[in-house]
Amino acid sequence: MDNLENTSEDKGLNFLCNLSDVEVVHSMTQLLLHALATASVDSTTGDMFKSPASVAIGMKTELSGYMSQRSETLVRQSMDGGEDHSDQLTKASSRPTEFLSDLIDEFVTSKRGMLSHVSGLFSSESRLNKIKDFMQKLETDNSWAQDERKATAWAILENIDSKGIFHCPERFDMPDKLAEHTSQCKFRILNCTNDGCVASFCAIHTEKHDAVCPFKLLPCEQLCEQHVMRSEMDKHCGTVCPMKLTNCPFFRIGCETAFPQCSLDNHCSRFLQTHLMYVVKVITRQGDCVNDMDQRLQLLEKGAIIERTRWGFRCQGPHSDYKGTRIKDK
Repeated sequence: MDNLENTSEDKGLNFLCNLSDVEVVHSMTQLLLHALATASVDSTTGDMFKSPASVAIGMKTELSGYMSQRSETLVRQSMDGGEDHSDQLTKASSRPTEFLSDLIDEFVTSKRGMLSHVSGLFSSESRLNKIKDFMQKLETDNSWAQDERKATAWAILENIDSKGIFHCPERFDMPDKLAEHTSQCKFRILNCTNDGCVASFCAIHTEKHDAVCPFKLLPCEQLCEQHVMRSEMDKHCGTVCPMKLTNCPFFRIGCETAFPQCSLDNHCSRFLQTHLMYVVKVITRQGDCVNDMDQRLQLLEKGAIIERTRWGFRCQGPHSDYKGTRIKDK
């Protein structure tokens, strides 16, 4: 790696494009902060004379050095023709955050105190809570500034990203050439142009963002003439879209046709006679029901008259009082 840098300097290529995939670098900076919190907690577990905060500063320096050294060593060994190291570098260059996690695991394991290995002073849940709390403290106190972590992450990425997938390796001999390149670099930061969206991303991820941006205007999925935001598409299609399928107003009486709601007037005009027939059938059925009910009512009335007649006849017998109340036989 040193030889590569010297070669660039010998050629006078002193102006480096320091752009990279911001999403990957951000993930790496978060991993580094978590690594510092984990190593600080684990190395002081069970130690009454040390706390995570008391070792954090020294641990940060050690962690940064370890990460840089291991990534540089991997590159050298790969360039020397080691097959195993070449495969490892391929993995590192294609999945840098996964590679960094592996290095962090190595570092944290090496820093665990004896008590943290053999004692049961802390449950797994308690350990994770302590790491989470200390990580928040580190971030609040700015113990490892974002810019410092970003520089460390970028240095690691520069070492392992041999194909320039996640960072720009370009160097130039003049600042104006660098400026010209930066304006076109695939890792330059762009802002989403969709109205209402405040997202920013690397130019290399333009298509990726465009495919999911909730503010992007899209042609209606039901082929109406409107353009609708991606986040509002389902609501549009299910409510106000002119092409939303709807049932005929005469559905309940026989017309089972479904059509876009914008075609309602046309449908009703075309099938006027059919709808009238359905209405006539309903009225006829209702008339039959009315006649049937009238007949039932007449039968009930006749039954009531007969019952009253019988009751009145009984009331006229010798065993009734003057009020028509029947008197029991003695």
